[in-house]
Amino acid sequence: MSDTVKIYKVKDFIRKTEAGNIDFDRSLKIIHELAAAASFHENHNILIDMRETTIDNEDSIGTMLQLAVEMAKYKLLFKGKIANVVPDDEKQLSLANQFKACLDIKGFRYEIFTRFEDAIDWLSEITDANPNSP
Repeated sequence: MSDTVKIYKVKDFIRKTEAGNIDFDRSLKIIHELAAAASFHENHNILIDMRETTIDNEDSIGTMLQLAVEMAKYKLLFKGKIANVVPDDEKQLSLANQFKACLDIKGFRYEIFTRFEDAIDWLSEITDANPNSP
């Protein structure tokens, strides 16, 4: 028997796909669009696919912190996991890690990935709220 079939138990999730150059203003727009979608789909996880994007050269840790503060305004809407798939590019991974650090401080369940399948695997993980229960 072949083990090429994988069954996912993915909790419902919102998928946002972006392409093109991402700058500060567009990043704010993406956050607002995700917050609006999350408000209609309570308790859903979020998958942000940014593999086809480039990042504005002006982005810095200060910019990442500003974006994290903006996202924190909607913290009550972002109850589930947020997976962000980014290009396997040193600069974009560095910025993504800076953003992740900012969101970690704010208490988000946010992870970055370079492979779509890894993001799906993470979103598919089922965690037991009470690990001592039978």
